[in-house]
Amino acid sequence: MLQLINKKKYLIYIFFFFILTTFNNLNLNKIKFFKIQDIEVIEQAAIKDHEIKKRLQKKLTFIKNKNIFLLNKNLIIAEIKKNEWISNFSIKKKYPSKLIINFDKAYPIANIVINDEIFFVGSNYKLIKSENLDKNLPNIFGRPKMESLSKFINQINLSNLNYEDIKNFYYLKSDRWNIKINNGILIKLPKEDNLKFLNLVKEILDNENILIKDTINLTIKDQAIIN
Repeated sequence: MLQLINKKKYLIYIFFFFILTTFNNLNLNKIKFFKIQDIEVIEQAAIKDHEIKKRLQKKLTFIKNKNIFLLNKNLIIAEIKKNEWISNFSIKKKYPSKLIINFDKAYPIANIVINDEIFFVGSNYKLIKSENLDKNLPNIFGRPKMESLSKFINQINLSNLNYEDIKNFYYLKSDRWNIKINNGILIKLPKEDNLKFLNLVKEILDNENILIKDTINLTIKDQAIIN
């Protein structure tokens, strides 16, 4: 019933809009009734980050007093994406003069230092400037592309290995990864089939009959070299 009412209201606005433009021959930009007067930003989280909300509202002031029917959605999307803390978002018009932005905030998943500057890697795989390293997050060494990092972390999350047990990521120029876990053991992974080998690592770590000093090397085909 609510959807039906909203649809009827929308149709009424459209009808009114065309009546105005047809009979009065007005330019769309001169119709005050349909100009954006209010921009509501809503974060989909129990604990809100009001600073992000304020920043986004400020960035979107350029659409104030713009005709709601003539909004350039691509410009709005581009402006929202500039905020590195925003993950997913949606844009909704509420006629006659309101825009509603719903968004999810990204969360830090790792530290990385680039050109002596500290960044968090967000869950949206954007770099977020920071003043300090977070000691509770793993560190990334090297300069991986975000696509490669996203793929590798996704494989870790699908594997039996626990992401929270990883202390450091090492990205090599050959697009290969090594990881160091919290007990100090370095794991050298091959370039392909990381999910398969991550599960093998977990099996080796859980096997009490295997003595591991500091390294599990899986880079040589059909071999597991344990030191």
